[in-house]
Amino acid sequence: MLVMVMSCLGHSGPKEKKSKTEGEDGANPTKKERKKERKMKKLNTNFELVEKAKKMWEMLRRDDCTDDTRKTLCRNLFDSVQGKIKQLAFAHDTSRVIECLMKYGNEQQRTAIFNEIKDEIIAMSKSKYAKFVMIKMLMYGTKEQKKKIIEAFYGNVRSLLRHTIAAQVIEHAYNEVANATERALLAQEFYGPSYVLFKDQGAKTLSQLVKETPAVKEQVLDHIREALTPCLEKSSLAHSMVHHILFEYFEHASNEKKETLIETLQEQLIHILHTHDGSRVAMQCIWYGSAKVRKAIVKTFKTLVMKIAKEEHGHFVLLAAFDAVDDTKLMNKIILSELKENLTAIIQDPNGRKVVLHLLSPRDPRYFHPKYVDVLKQGDGNSNSKKDAAVRAKELLDYFSVGVVEYFSDGMKEHLVNGSVGIFLPAVIEKSTADVTPIYAAICDACNEAYVEGAENHVVENAASHFVMKKLVQMDKQRAEQGLPGLTDELMQRIPEKVLQSWTLCNRGAFLLVNMLECSQAPVVSKLKKSLSSMRSELADLGFKGASVLLEKLNAK
Repeated sequence: MLVMVMSCLGHSGPKEKKSKTEGEDGANPTKKERKKERKMKKLNTNFELVEKAKKMWEMLRRDDCTDDTRKTLCRNLFDSVQGKIKQLAFAHDTSRVIECLMKYGNEQQRTAIFNEIKDEIIAMSKSKYAKFVMIKMLMYGTKEQKKKIIEAFYGNVRSLLRHTIAAQVIEHAYNEVANATERALLAQEFYGPSYVLFKDQGAKTLSQLVKETPAVKEQVLDHIREALTPCLEKSSLAHSMVHHILFEYFEHASNEKKETLIETLQEQLIHILHTHDGSRVAMQCIWYGSAKVRKAIVKTFKTLVMKIAKEEHGHFVLLAAFDAVDDTKLMNKIILSELKENLTAIIQDPNGRKVVLHLLSPRDPRYFHPKYVDVLKQGDGNSNSKKDAAVRAKELLDYFSVGVVEYFSDGMKEHLVNGSVGIFLPAVIEKSTADVTPIYAAICDACNEAYVEGAENHVVENAASHFVMKKLVQMDKQRAEQGLPGLTDELMQRIPEKVLQSWTLCNRGAFLLVNMLECSQAPVVSKLKKSLSSMRSELADLGFKGASVLLEKLNAK
């Protein structure tokens, strides 16, 4: 009855559900087919070409592709894309095809590719995908092609550097490709409009320009300041060309002009101190910044101190801060505390070692080359550092000493045999304001085992540890004059007589005993001679030099 009523009302009953994969005609395309259809519409006549090129690219980029196969694939791929390279370079997938062809193609093929794109260099540099083709051209193109690309940037350098994508191409060209003259010509566009339109091939740097034409100095600095202002953002500051222009500006600007720019840069320095020029700019900001600015700069280093300390150029910035920042409590809270927490990693790094040595013995010629010190001296006498340099260094050392003594007191044998680490021990003993007795005790514990013939890793026979211990023993005279115990005193108290006697059986051990006899006070020398007197006959039979020298010392009155 219900069916009849529904039929009268025009209802034919429940409709059948359509299949997700079938339309009205029962053949609805799958997701993959729909994607292909959209691609065909987008690429129009190039669809088949793109699919063919991508298949060849997949084979070409494989590591197991043989040279002969690669040559054949390059030839076939080039024949397929020739004439359409400009169009393909801007697409996501096909730009990779052109990149691969640039990498593996021959010079003739690369030249043909360059000829097709040479009028689109700026547009391609700004493209999300075509920029990679430009970078590959800068990597694999001929010398003349690279020169043409760099020349295409002339007149557009400032705008390209502010463009997030194009800046990467400019950076690669400036750092990896351009010669000194080309880099100078690129940088000159910050000097003013006339240098954008008319390139001065003679003046390679701002210093040369100012030297040749002193009258233009202030005008050029004003133009640089104006041009740099839009670049002082995190994305633009990452580029080394901006670091170079900043460095030139700071080299020639007056203190007043520097201070204005320093206030803008104070929280951005962590983004530039990894390059040579960037680190020098950061140092100038610390030297010429006010106490308030210095505090802001130091705070930006928080959690990054270990990374900065290990950088080739960045560690100079920490040294500049040690030399200039009067607020040593702040320095201890942010910088020294992090150094002490990561001493193992920092001391193992050659740049990190400079940071630690500068805290222990600032600008010591035994550890720092004169040219190294000359860089730091540039900040001496700045008007914003009020404390005496010796007072500031002493306060930093007081904060640092306890941590460094604790570090070296643990795992002493490993420290001694590691030459790059052991060299710190004389500096720690000589300069530390903390009690170094734990270090001497740790050295005695590391030495407290009899030498057995052939044991090259024994502390007294190992070359690195022997050198360190000799230096420490030679410091005993100086410490005695200060009324402090030396290493020999501690060794005589803690090392058993039998162990001391065993040291005579190796050349370096014998020489260490000679050093102990030469550098110690009379009571200690007398006690040591008494301990070794029974070894005279054995020393006479040993054939190495150390034994004969030690025997002479023992026989001397």
